[in-house]
Amino acid sequence: MSEPLGLAPRERWTYWALAALLALLWLATLSARPLFNPDEGRYAEIPREMLSGGDWVIPHLNGLAYIEKPPLQYWATALSFRVLGPSEFAARLYTALTALGTVLLVWLVARRFWSLEAGWRAVAVLSGMLMFVVLGQLLTLDMSLTFYMTLSLAAFLLAQLTRQPRRWMLLAWAAAGCGVLTKGLVAAAIPVAVLILYSAYSRDFAPWRRLHAKWGLPLFLVITVPWHWLAARRLADFLEFFFVHEHVARYLTPIADRQEPWWFFAGVFLAGSMPWTLPALRVLGGGWRARTPAAGGKFQPTVFLWVWVVFIGVFFSLSDSKLMPYILPVMPALALLIAALPAEPLKRDFQFTAILTAIAGISLGLASLNWPRVVASSDRSVYFLPLAKPLGQIALLLTVTGAFVLVQRARDATRAGVFLGVGWCLAWLLLIRAAAWVAPIYSGVSLADALTIADRDAPLYSVGTYDQSLTFYLQRTVTLVGYRGELDYGLRKAPGVEIADVEEFLRRWSSETRAFAVMEKTMFDDLKSRGVPMRPVAEDVIRVLVARQ
Repeated sequence: MSEPLGLAPRERWTYWALAALLALLWLATLSARPLFNPDEGRYAEIPREMLSGGDWVIPHLNGLAYIEKPPLQYWATALSFRVLGPSEFAARLYTALTALGTVLLVWLVARRFWSLEAGWRAVAVLSGMLMFVVLGQLLTLDMSLTFYMTLSLAAFLLAQLTRQPRRWMLLAWAAAGCGVLTKGLVAAAIPVAVLILYSAYSRDFAPWRRLHAKWGLPLFLVITVPWHWLAARRLADFLEFFFVHEHVARYLTPIADRQEPWWFFAGVFLAGSMPWTLPALRVLGGGWRARTPAAGGKFQPTVFLWVWVVFIGVFFSLSDSKLMPYILPVMPALALLIAALPAEPLKRDFQFTAILTAIAGISLGLASLNWPRVVASSDRSVYFLPLAKPLGQIALLLTVTGAFVLVQRARDATRAGVFLGVGWCLAWLLLIRAAAWVAPIYSGVSLADALTIADRDAPLYSVGTYDQSLTFYLQRTVTLVGYRGELDYGLRKAPGVEIADVEEFLRRWSSETRAFAVMEKTMFDDLKSRGVPMRPVAEDVIRVLVARQ
C-alpha cells in the first residue's frame, strides 16, 4: 500500500528516528535494576534451572516440578541465558522484544486499515501507555501472551483485507498456538469468543468462511499438543492439575487467593491507559455505535476491536482470580481504536492530554521539591527518599512535552500524539530505572551478594519463606523449611526434600559446622531469643541471612 500524501518526508524520518531511539532506550533500561519478587525472580529461575538441569519438558522451580504455566517463555529465556549468560538483561530480553513486536504489529494494522498517520498514532499511544511500558520492562508472562494474542488478532484482521487470506489465517492459528504454550487456553478461548460475539452483534458471518480451519486447526494442534502429551506422560496427574486446577478452578473459585471487587479492572483500565484515558473512554463508550449492517459481508474492524476490548474486560471481571496484568491484551486493540478516531475529536483529546501532561509535570516537580514531606515516615522511607531527583527529571520532561504540544496547536493530531507518546514513554522508562533505589524491598540480590563464591556450595536453608529472586542470583536451589506455597505441587511429587518444621530444622542446624539460612526478621528475632547459634551476615528490609556460628 502506498504511503499517504499527508505525511511529509521530514516527518516520516523524524518519527522513525524517535522510534529507533525509544527502542534502544527500551532495551538499555532492562539491566538498570535487579530482578524483583515474586514474578521476575520466578520467571528467571525456572529457565535457569531448565538450562542447568537439562529438563526442557517439565519446568522446575527450586528443583521441584512447577507446571502452573506452559514452557514457551521458559524455553526462550533459557536460550537467552545460553547465548548471553544469566543476567537481568538476558532474563528480560524476550519480554522486551515481544513488547516491541507488539508495537510493530499495531503500526502495521493501523497503516493497512486506515493510513500511515494512523499507524504512527497507534504506535505513539501504545508506547506511551503506563501499563504497556511497565509490563514491557518486567519479566512476566503477560507481555509475551499479549504479543501472541495481538499477532493472532492482527493476522486475522489483515486476512479480511485480501482475497487470498490463507497465509494470514495460518499465522493467526500459529500465534494462537504459541499463546496457549505461553499461558494456557485463554489465548485461544478469547479470540473464539470475540469472533462469535462480533458475528452475532454485527450480523457479519463472512469471517467464518475465511478461517481456513482445515489447515489452521492441525497447525494449532501441532504447536500445542506435543508438550501437553509429553508432560502428561511424565506426570500422571498433569492433565487434572493443569487444566482443572490451573484453568477452571482458578477462574471460577478463589483458590488462587486473588479476589478483588467486580469493578477492579475498571480502575486498572483507567490507570493503565494513562495518559490516554480520555480518548480511551471515548472509544470504549462510543465503539458500539460504529456498527453498521454488514452489507455484502463487509468486515468492520473497529467493531471487532471494540468487542475484543470489552469482552476481555468483562471476562476477567467475572473471574474470582484478578491480577492487574490480566487485561494487558486490551491495550494494543485500544491503541488501534484511538488511532482510528476522526482527526478533529482526536486532536482535541490530544490537546487536553497535553494540558494534563503539563499539569502532571508541574505537580510532580513541586512534589519532588518537597519529597521528604510527601514520603510517609516508615522504616522504608530511606529507600524512597532518593527518588526525588529522578522524579524531578520526569517532571521537567513532562512539563516540556506538554508545553511543546500546546505551542504546536495548529499541527495535526498525529504530530501531537507522537510527541506526547515519546514524552510519556521516556517518563515511564525513567521511573522504571529509578526503581533500582527500592530494590532492597523487593529483591534478594543484596543477600546473594553477601555470600562469597566459596560459601555458595554450603547448605542453605530457607526458613518459613522463599525468596523468588535469591536462588537465581545464587545460581542454586535452597532447602525449604516449613514453607510450601506455590511449590506445594512439586513438594508432593518429591517427599522428603523439605524440612517440615522449624524444630526439625533446628536439630539439623545444630549438627552443621558450616551452613547458612534465610528467614524473615520476626523469625530471626524469635530464634535468637531462644539462643539458637546464628551470626547475621546480611539483611534487607524483610529478610536476614545468617551463618552457623
